[in-house]
Amino acid sequence: MDHSFLIISLSVLAAFFLLIKYYTPKIKGYIGERRVSEILKRLNSKEYIVLNNIELKIKGSISQIDHIIVSDYGIFVIETKNYKGWILGYEKDRYWFQVIYKYRRKFYNPILQNQGHIYALKHVLKNYPYLRYYSIITFTKRATLKTKTYTDVVYTNKLIKTIKKYDSAYIYERTKNEIVATILTARKNSRTEDKKVIANSTINRNIPCPDCGGNLIKRNGQYGAFWGCSNFPKCKYTRNNSR
Repeated sequence: MDHSFLIISLSVLAAFFLLIKYYTPKIKGYIGERRVSEILKRLNSKEYIVLNNIELKIKGSISQIDHIIVSDYGIFVIETKNYKGWILGYEKDRYWFQVIYKYRRKFYNPILQNQGHIYALKHVLKNYPYLRYYSIITFTKRATLKTKTYTDVVYTNKLIKTIKKYDSAYIYERTKNEIVATILTARKNSRTEDKKVIANSTINRNIPCPDCGGNLIKRNGQYGAFWGCSNFPKCKYTRNNSR
């Protein structure tokens, strides 16, 4: 056999295994996020607006948030983990551990990770200081949770029940749509906009806001649908939906 051919074949094979090693956690993470996205579709869309895979750039850092729910009851920020094995950790530990028989590896505490996401979201929604934020960490059933925390750390099949235990409504429909519009305007990965959100908050890019040049967004308010500026609350331009 030609030695050069053998070297090239081994190099290709090594590169293939490196790619598998690099992308397998990302693929598993994506599968876990998709599973949670499907579960969140069970929520009443009149009470909960679900945003998936939102990236925010704050002070030069990218914060990738798996799921944000803007609801009548507050803002839910959900971090999804698709790990298997025992998951060990406490509320304030810097690292948690994944244990599978003799295999043991540490990973950054997802509660602290989600606190960073909430910090980024609060920065984007700084004009809504009264908002309540709920951090939820959810693991698929591939894991066995051995954690002790005050923050909600739950299996995906308990996620809806966990969300619904927060049932004190204080956000009106119009404000909800304004919050969603603010998040969508601030996000970095705009190409992944959720189709359901587009349907509920239609963006009209053909007619700019006459006051500031921003996009007009169709929203639902107390007195029916209307067009509002995407730069709200800096720009408070609105117009009747019939125009």
